[in-house]
Amino acid sequence: MDIAALDRAIADQAAGVLLRYFSAIGTVMLDRPLIEIERDRELLRLHWSLSKPVADLVSYAIEHRHEIASALQSSLRHEDGIVRGRLDAVRTLRRRLASGMATAIVSHEPLRSYESGPNQVLGWVLMQAWSLAMRFATITLDSPGYAAAIDRALQRLDQARRVQAIAQFGGLSILNRRPTAGAVLEAGRSRRAIYRKATAAYKALLAVEAGDPAIITAMLRQTLLAPLEPWRRFELAVALAAAEDLSRIEGDKLRLNLLVGDVRRPLAQAGRLALFWQWRTDYYSPPEPEPSEKRAQAIFDAYALSVASDRPDIVIVDRAAGKVLAIVEVKYLTGEDASDRIRSAVQQLVRYARGYGNEAAIGPLLGR
Repeated sequence: MDIAALDRAIADQAAGVLLRYFSAIGTVMLDRPLIEIERDRELLRLHWSLSKPVADLVSYAIEHRHEIASALQSSLRHEDGIVRGRLDAVRTLRRRLASGMATAIVSHEPLRSYESGPNQVLGWVLMQAWSLAMRFATITLDSPGYAAAIDRALQRLDQARRVQAIAQFGGLSILNRRPTAGAVLEAGRSRRAIYRKATAAYKALLAVEAGDPAIITAMLRQTLLAPLEPWRRFELAVALAAAEDLSRIEGDKLRLNLLVGDVRRPLAQAGRLALFWQWRTDYYSPPEPEPSEKRAQAIFDAYALSVASDRPDIVIVDRAAGKVLAIVEVKYLTGEDASDRIRSAVQQLVRYARGYGNEAAIGPLLGR
């Protein structure tokens, strides 16, 4: 199997777990999503801001800004001796009688406005995606690829917001509420592609919020899995598979954390068991350094270097008992010698185990 096929298989494995997870939530829905979707909804909305429908809309809006259409509307004007647009004779007469001003004029002035249904959909989607991406960017992400994907999306959204026509949406009160059903219908039937893309992005958000497993999995495949480096994606796939097995063993529902950069929260929980990814957890205590480690530390101090923070790839914790049940080291091989990587993994596991208990507990922990 070549590397590209291996990466696809890894992504398929992780996506399969996600699909089963959200399908399990959706199978017993009656008239509204279950509490799991209520809990996950905000996290899924953050991922929606990076999704393909939103990215397609943003790129199209930047490159085809001329498609944003204004509507011709009339504004009622009260002037003194000036006619702007079409004279309203009845209102003018009433105005003069009421005010006593013989030169009072009431007219209907034609003005271009962006207050239309399609523009409401377009403006709301772009502003909502930008706001969610801004919140996503505040999360500390250990993966450079993941952080870069969010930064790129945020830059493109900000660029779209600065388009002159779209910038005028920012002051419209219609963006304070979701688009109406009539506005969505009008935008979806528009001959202009920019409004149809805005409608597609909006409907994708509705599907995500409703807990559609196929839509959510397709979105997470792009926003959760694709930005990760191949080796980190492999770690996540292993962690998700382990979490699914733990859920079966416990006979309890699996709960996932979709903010993979928030390492202090468990990546997955099932009953009393919690699985952490790329974090030592609070159960770790730095062991007494060995003689070789003391010498290495002295050399680091001489060169004013800090020691790299080692951490297990996966830690499985029994929260009820307050102890670590297992530690996992994941190795992603491309062209290296597997035996060397296995030796490295063994040394790492032994070093990690020393931080999770006394000498008597190390043997059983390494056995798991």
